[in-house]
Amino acid sequence: MDIYDFIHEKIFEDNEKATYFYELVWTAFEEGGYVITDEEGHEIDCVFKAFAVQNIVNEFAYRLYDEINETDFDDIIRELDTLGYSVNEVGEFCCETYGIESNADDSDIAVKNALDYVTEKTADKMLELFSADDLFDCIFTATYDFEQDFTYAFEDVDEFQAFVECNADKLDEYKLEYPSIMRWIEDGMVV
Repeated sequence: MDIYDFIHEKIFEDNEKATYFYELVWTAFEEGGYVITDEEGHEIDCVFKAFAVQNIVNEFAYRLYDEINETDFDDIIRELDTLGYSVNEVGEFCCETYGIESNADDSDIAVKNALDYVTEKTADKMLELFSADDLFDCIFTATYDFEQDFTYAFEDVDEFQAFVECNADKLDEYKLEYPSIMRWIEDGMVV
């Protein structure tokens, strides 16, 4: 299975409203060399990075709407098991690739710590590729129910971006309503 298709189907399409944001970020990551999806052996790293992006979006939603951030290391284990990786293999990968220290018997701790580590690195990369204002606008658009203010339906990433650009003034008003979320983004989106 193509890892790009797998990530989009199993991870990113889980949240229909955020799908186009995920695609936008993932494309920027690929162009920036942050993810490698066409080389064998990089599946685990790609899955961690995809869940890290999802974790950041969920943390944004938690801060904005007080919703539970449901990103869980069990999800990573389940999806990597689908790709044929055991929890022990994933734990070993985390220790070797990310420098996570863990007992050989406790792969769960290695996976949890790796998710935190990769989420922090992914947030750094997002802020390298996008401004804090752009991230707020895009994540807000990906999570907010605009039906009360606008009529919208996105068919692709281009429509998503066009919506963000056309509604910049309204999105700026939301930034003023949620200064703590802007500070969280500017401070690195550490979850």
